[in-house]
Amino acid sequence: MSQNAQVTCVFITGSLQPYAIDFYRGLERAAKAAGWRLLILVGSRSTYRPWSKLSVSEEDPLFQFIPGTPAPDWVQRLLGSSARDKILLPGGSGVIDLLEELKPDIVILNERNPLNLRAAWWARGERIPCVLATDIGQSPPPHAVTRFHVIYHRLVRGLFDGAIAKTKDAETAFVKDGAPASVLAPHGIDTDRFPNGSPDAKVKPFQFVFVGALDASKGLDVLVEAGRLLHSKGYDFVIRLVGTGSWTLPEQDAGASWISFAGFQEGESLLKEYQASSAFILPSLGDTYGVVVHEAASCGLPLIVTTASGASWTLVVEGESGFRVEPKDAASLAERMAILLDDPELCARLGQGARKQALHWCTRRSGERVVDWLRQLLPANPPA
Repeated sequence: MSQNAQVTCVFITGSLQPYAIDFYRGLERAAKAAGWRLLILVGSRSTYRPWSKLSVSEEDPLFQFIPGTPAPDWVQRLLGSSARDKILLPGGSGVIDLLEELKPDIVILNERNPLNLRAAWWARGERIPCVLATDIGQSPPPHAVTRFHVIYHRLVRGLFDGAIAKTKDAETAFVKDGAPASVLAPHGIDTDRFPNGSPDAKVKPFQFVFVGALDASKGLDVLVEAGRLLHSKGYDFVIRLVGTGSWTLPEQDAGASWISFAGFQEGESLLKEYQASSAFILPSLGDTYGVVVHEAASCGLPLIVTTASGASWTLVVEGESGFRVEPKDAASLAERMAILLDDPELCARLGQGARKQALHWCTRRSGERVVDWLRQLLPANPPA
């Protein structure tokens, strides 16, 4: 590659998911600052929510759709995809035609995309650096991927020149497997959208907030059990549940004054929920990352997060930004909640520490880290 040529970086993903938008924007900003061209090739228009809710448009020049045919349902099930995340058949897609047209200098392939294998082989043939973006580590949450998906991931790993590890677990997995290189860059958020709130915005009594799907996999039964323990000891607090889902409150806690429901919130209303709260809790039994942890940290909330959430290993510095607890351990969860209730000064310090961690792992800085790391993979370093 010529020293004066513009670097073209192509990122291929199966579909455009809401939690990844900030990551792509951070990468786009860093690429522009480096004088690079970045293009996100998207395999499907299907997503978690309508495009109008994604803060992007289908005319956005950053994104381009790959023409192709969705795989049959049995392939979707085998690869762990759902109806909202249709996978394109590698043989029937136009990904190679697009790559031939774009002539990228770097190809990044997202894990949940079976176009990986064909595009990776193409990059190998063209002697172009090819990178895997992954949040799958040694022990992925069972809800996130199928066993076949994990095996497939390990089989094709040798095709890649390195990895953008979206979780600490993924970074560790690549080190153990002898990968040549990796950079840690979690999904993260744009922290400008979640500013630190004023102490005057906090509601009374002390409010713990949970944000996410109201589902048993989020450990809500454990959270309620912990709350029950604290309430029996005379603590004055509220657990605020923000989200919707199939989970229902245990019958014995129906009408409890220390539990409140906010329903689904987003945008300004979600920001107000964070800023009105004094601490954040995610008692999940398994979250590959957990972007809501980053949102709460950005708002300056001390964090209590289970070790089953990937975000706990980047955003939670024990005793500095919050606490990690084991899943399904209501007693330990209640103990950490009591520490915050008993010590307002510690609570404030942990909130400041959480904000610091949120800024360190924001998508702007992650984008810069990724571009700096990708530059090392180029055959000749382009000018910064």
